[in-house]
Amino acid sequence: MDLTGWLLARALPCAFVVTAVGGTGARLAVERELRERGWRRAAAPGAADLLVVCGPEDPDLADAVDRVWEQMPGPRARVRVPGADGAARLLDAARGRLLDVGRQRREAAERDAAARERAQQGEDEDHGDEHGDEHEHGGSGRGGHDHGHGGMSMPGGIPMADRGPDRDGLTLDRLHVGLGPALADWPAGLRLRLTLQGDVVQEAAAEIVGGDAVASAFWDVPGPAAALDSAQRLLAVAGWPDAAESARRWRDALLAEPEPDAATRRGVLRWLRRVRRSRVLRWSTAGLGPIDGPVPEPLLGDVTDRWSRRLDDVEAGLGAGGRSGRGAPADRSRTEAAEAALDLLPSLVTGQELAAVRLVVASLDPDTEALRAHVPGRSHG
Repeated sequence: MDLTGWLLARALPCAFVVTAVGGTGARLAVERELRERGWRRAAAPGAADLLVVCGPEDPDLADAVDRVWEQMPGPRARVRVPGADGAARLLDAARGRLLDVGRQRREAAERDAAARERAQQGEDEDHGDEHGDEHEHGGSGRGGHDHGHGGMSMPGGIPMADRGPDRDGLTLDRLHVGLGPALADWPAGLRLRLTLQGDVVQEAAAEIVGGDAVASAFWDVPGPAAALDSAQRLLAVAGWPDAAESARRWRDALLAEPEPDAATRRGVLRWLRRVRRSRVLRWSTAGLGPIDGPVPEPLLGDVTDRWSRRLDDVEAGLGAGGRSGRGAPADRSRTEAAEAALDLLPSLVTGQELAAVRLVVASLDPDTEALRAHVPGRSHG
């Protein structure tokens, strides 16, 4: 075994997890497997060597997944986990591909060759553009150039920024960026299209990518496990990974036990006290994304109010026998909340800094599966 193989065999995989609409059950199984194996979770593709796509194959999500894959350095492997059953077997197979040194070297050589070809094509295009500029603008001076950069791109095909007035009346660059749908700790299938000046959102539009074939939602009705799942996502985005991982562990325990035992109840209550007492968490989320209109109750208030209400839902669910939110007749409460959240989201994030956008989205946490199952094909601008 050479040095590369020796290192691969001893390194724990680091997984970047992407969830398609309809993939909640698969995601929960994957997160449980990653925790039990001691494998790490990556917050960005560049830190991962394993791409795990959870849920059914969806052509609408394919481009986003491929872009994530291109951002991952080698050695790397990818796997799709369509459902909860078979997650362990599929992750084992992906680990095997990751440890296949010969395969990794062949794929690395193919990537290098493709990169050289793209670079050469870029040089040829730049050379052609130079001649075109000389022919079109020769002798015309400044007046012949588009200073708005319309139609021009930087190297790699990235569009250049246009310009517009900011909130202080200054003329600054406006960048058009997208958040999601292939993003860690992010609602499945959600895409936010943002116009930024600096790191402040000037315009926003929300849409759901994929999920047209989803017939039902994983979470049938609100319950403590569903509330813990939302809480763990917000805690991860807020930069408290230890509390987020504990929330996942208690969520899985509630899903596994129809009637949680005394030890599980005590553990969840200790976790609740710990999160509620965090002054840093309250300080970092207070005042963000306030909602006071006629909307479903889970959306009212600011980010702090919304995550506090989720903790209350966990505690109330434990008092009601620990019902997980699975197996009961489906209702429209989560669908109505998700629909209202997506309608409000563009106005809530406009004027916010980019870091605050993630917290607002995590506090709303729209159930895109519930929305797709009842109101397919909607966009929100």
